Amino acid sequence: MNGNKSDKIENIIKDRYKEDFWQAYHLEEMIRTDFKSKAGQDHILTQQSMYSYYKKYLSNKKDILEIGAGTGIHLIMFDKMGFNVTGIEPDTRSTEFINQKLKHGKCINGFIEDTQINEKFDVIFLYHTLEHITKPDLLLEKCNGLLRNDGIVIIAVPDCENPDTLTKSINNTYHLWHFTQTQLKNLAIKLRYVILTCDSFARIPTNTRRIHKILRMIHMSSLSKKIYPYYPFRHTRKNDGYEIRLIISKKQSSGDVK
Repeated sequence: MNGNKSDKIENIIKDRYKEDFWQAYHLEEMIRTDFKSKAGQDHILTQQSMYSYYKKYLSNKKDILEIGAGTGIHLIMFDKMGFNVTGIEPDTRSTEFINQKLKHGKCINGFIEDTQINEKFDVIFLYHTLEHITKPDLLLEKCNGLLRNDGIVIIAVPDCENPDTLTKSINNTYHLWHFTQTQLKNLAIKLRYVILTCDSFARIPTNTRRIHKILRMIHMSSLSKKIYPYYPFRHTRKNDGYEIRLIISKKQSSGDVK
């Protein structure tokens, strides 16, 4: 494919994300109510589940960059927890709403490929972003350049080892890649990142979620968390995963690779 044709396709793909990508998700209502709306509750639970997974890696970390901030749930929660946050989001309305909620950080409207960033970060957060990128290897290369020496990248993508997840991903016209754990880890290894952890998570069945919702309502959340520490997801080793979670540290220099 020649350069001009490749650039034209890239621009077509980018245009899909610039306006109202999140309109169907009741974005304004979710952000305005601090995600307490019905639509926002699932986003809160997902954020809490992710945080339970990666929080032990945040020791001595302060500056966070999120690429593809989306609804803003993760960026806003990082901001509330006292982290120094910077987000990048192509949807103009989403960016506007997120900035209204951020107390200390900022969300930049645009694409990481076109954004000049002179800062270094302790953490780069990619939540269901990598599958939307035409060249994920180049994105991860750029991430490495934006990380401090002890920095990490936190990634989540659909788990396409699961046939149902794969079918949904293929049918999602916004998904350009369909990762399995092996493929995602191989990509990180190829780019000389160090894999800290990689796991697959499945959704907890609806009936079980109802039970745990009741436990939390009657102030037995500690029991619920003991049974399902990543509620409303559970760790799985089968091919029934909803998403893969990968945490990698800044890549080794060529002299470090044996």
